[in-house]
Amino acid sequence: MTVRKQVHRTVGVTRREFLVASAAAWACACSVQTVQTEAVWTTWGCPGQRDGEFLRPRAVGAFGGEIYVIDTTGRVQVFSEQGEFQRKWHMPAADNGTPTGVAFDHNGRVLIADTHYSAIREYTPEGDLVVEWGSYGSQPGNFIYPTDIARHPDGRSFISEYGMDADRVQVFDSNNEFLFSFGEFGAEPGQFSRAMAIDVFEDRVYVCDTVNHRIQLFDLEGKCLQIIGNSGENGQRLKYPYDTAMLPDGGILACEYGNNRVSHFSPEGKFLGAYGGPGRDPGQFHGPRGVAVSSRGMAYVADTDNHRIQSFTLG
Repeated sequence: MTVRKQVHRTVGVTRREFLVASAAAWACACSVQTVQTEAVWTTWGCPGQRDGEFLRPRAVGAFGGEIYVIDTTGRVQVFSEQGEFQRKWHMPAADNGTPTGVAFDHNGRVLIADTHYSAIREYTPEGDLVVEWGSYGSQPGNFIYPTDIARHPDGRSFISEYGMDADRVQVFDSNNEFLFSFGEFGAEPGQFSRAMAIDVFEDRVYVCDTVNHRIQLFDLEGKCLQIIGNSGENGQRLKYPYDTAMLPDGGILACEYGNNRVSHFSPEGKFLGAYGGPGRDPGQFHGPRGVAVSSRGMAYVADTDNHRIQSFTLG
């Protein structure tokens, strides 16, 4: 392992349509001008299935001084903040696909939306399964493709989802009982097309509305308050944002698969700059799908098609 530092349709977008559109977006990302924000970069990982190696890492999370990474083998690998391998465990199955998000509650429990198995699985930091819940279906309380989970301090869980009749956010109480849902397939405010990630910050819910190229901000009852990233000059607009990470001041980092960068927005939703650009060198990305921020203020990115993790200081 090497660690390097460098100065209205009722059915949503099909998987094939989504992959074709995403690939086209990556191909034209080289023509997008990125406002490069100064940062110090660290990279680790390479293609492979040994400890510390990755096959297309899709999800990354930071908690308690450790970094959690899930790749397409279904492994959950845990690292120090410096990229040193600590331990791992495996999801129960990975043949149908692997999780697209990893999150944590305030007690450090690891929360994983097992996307292609229509379930939520909760683990200890050591990888012991605590509880699993959810089943396949589009009815309230069931899941088609749950993509991510965010847990409010009061115990409520907010789960982003896509699939037939299931482009929505579902909300559950602290006992994992269904409360209500909001959203449907579409492009209007409050509607979604492949909501791939979700965060909760100070009684606000942030949803990565991927195919609509935007982030939507809601209150805890599902009222749409603001849309971020779909206005401004060309270089300031989001393209296939796959994940978000909240900063302590309420700012937002958005991991953009289509622009091969991480964009930085103020708490008010103003574009401040971006990190990265298309490529394979340190400080460049190829199809990134996840971003997380540690308590020390370091950003970590799942640089998916480069089979590695990159971290950088926030400037």
